[in-house]
This record gives sequence, structure tokens and C-alpha cells, in this order.
Amino acid sequence: METRESELFRMHMAYHQAGHVIADLVSGHRFTFVTIRPEVSGEDNGAMSGNARGRARDLAVVQLAGIVASAKKTGCDPWENPDQFDDDSADIAAARIFIDDWAKFLSRTYGESSLKDQLWDEIANKTLLLVDQNWKVIEVIANVLLEQEALSYADVIRILKERCPGSTLGVMP
Repeated sequence: METRESELFRMHMAYHQAGHVIADLVSGHRFTFVTIRPEVSGEDNGAMSGNARGRARDLAVVQLAGIVASAKKTGCDPWENPDQFDDDSADIAAARIFIDDWAKFLSRTYGESSLKDQLWDEIANKTLLLVDQNWKVIEVIANVLLEQEALSYADVIRILKERCPGSTLGVMP
């Protein structure tokens, strides 16, 4: 029998990974698989595997969508204490790299040097909006991850067609 702590962790991972999945789909990225089983991912927790090319803003939103989705499920503020789990810390670090690189590019191109905070605010708002607009779909994917623990890209598309037939994923806010 699972302990309450491991049940909470599994729920966190399922919603976290579902947030990544939906952000990936909305931004036009195609992942290979998503799992909440550490032994499959080779990580300490769940993982999503696939292509990481794209615009810095979209990639930062994809990184942060997991944190926002799991925080929304538990009723927490995703920005108040986002380092609750190791995957949150890693996602924030990855998003920070995308945003820092983007700010450096804008600085070199346009001479702006004070954009980093503005970019973080924009990314945070876009991520919250993305999760809110696609919450039903995130819940569907999270619940299937809790049941099956791993899904391929094709599985996710099939599940969305079956369980959310009227739903269309919004465009990246």
C-alpha cells in the first residue's frame, strides 16, 4: 500500500508532466513519450522525452507549465515556493537559461539591457493563461498518467480525441 506522501508525489508528477505535454502540443513541439515512472525515464522522477528546439519564449513556457499545472491542482501559488520538488528546480533552471539567452539576444540586437524581468513576467503570465485555458485537457492526461504511468505521443493524441472530442488546444498565449 502506498503511503500518503508517495500518492501526493505521484499526483504532483502526473499533473506536472501533463502540463508539459499540453504546453508542448500547444507550442507545436512533438515529444516522444511522457512518464511518471523514474525507472523508465532514468531520472529521479518523471520525465518527458523529445525535441527541445523552438523559440525561447515557447520553450520557457513548456518548462514552467509543469510547475503551474501541479500547483493549480493543489491550490498553491506556483511562484511563491516553486522549488517544492526537484523537477520544479530543474524546470526553473532550464526556463531561466532560455530567458537569459533571449534577453542577451535582444540586448545585442536592440541594445536593450533591462528586459529580463519583463520577459519573466510575460512568460509567467503566458504560462498561467495556457494552463487555465487547457485545464480540462491537463486533468485528462494527468489522470491517464496516474493509471498507465507512461504515454507515447500517439497515445496522448488518441486519448485527447477519445476523451476530449470537442476540445481544441488553444494557441500559445
